[in-house]
Amino acid sequence: MSETQRAATDDAPSTKEGMGLFERYLTIWVALGMIAGVLLGQFLPVVPDTLAQFEYAQVSIPVAILIWAMIYPMMVQIDFSSILGVRRQPKGLVITTTVNWLIKPFTMFAIAWFFLLVLFQPFIPEDLAREYLAGAILLGAAPCTAMVFVWSHLTRGDAAYTLVQVSVNDIIMLFAFAPIVVLLLGISDIQVPWDTVALSVFLYIVIPLTAGYLTRV
Repeated sequence: MSETQRAATDDAPSTKEGMGLFERYLTIWVALGMIAGVLLGQFLPVVPDTLAQFEYAQVSIPVAILIWAMIYPMMVQIDFSSILGVRRQPKGLVITTTVNWLIKPFTMFAIAWFFLLVLFQPFIPEDLAREYLAGAILLGAAPCTAMVFVWSHLTRGDAAYTLVQVSVNDIIMLFAFAPIVVLLLGISDIQVPWDTVALSVFLYIVIPLTAGYLTRV
């Protein structure tokens, strides 16, 4: 290796730079959290039974609080005034919004429907399969917010442009999430009350988004 190549290699940013123990082993913590949740539900059913009592319109308030704790720090970073700067580089935003709102919800619905109601039909009771399908629809219709910042940081992405992407998608989510979810649930013959969908949007999007904006201001 020449001196120039060696110098360029030495100057390249390390992928571990700025990442603490928690961020570096995030996959492990997620897996351990899933295992702990399953074990807790199996051996201490009083815990999920107690938490299930704190629901309104079939929405878990404890879960909402935990989601606020996860999303709020990311919402604080969103600068809505930066949306005007997207005019200089519209291509990335067009691709993102097209995939998030015109492709992903419907392809995820199609894949989940095929596997849950067709391929795995002999193994999963129909009622349970439709519950799984409803979860896949809710997940597929909601573009990721918090992890976008994480992956942008890990890949040395443009932080300002990431803020624009998240800001625009959050604004679209306020108006498009509920209609898309209700449409796909209706096609699947799954009944989810409008008040449940509306409350979910309010709890998981409007409240943390507003709190983050007010804190930033």
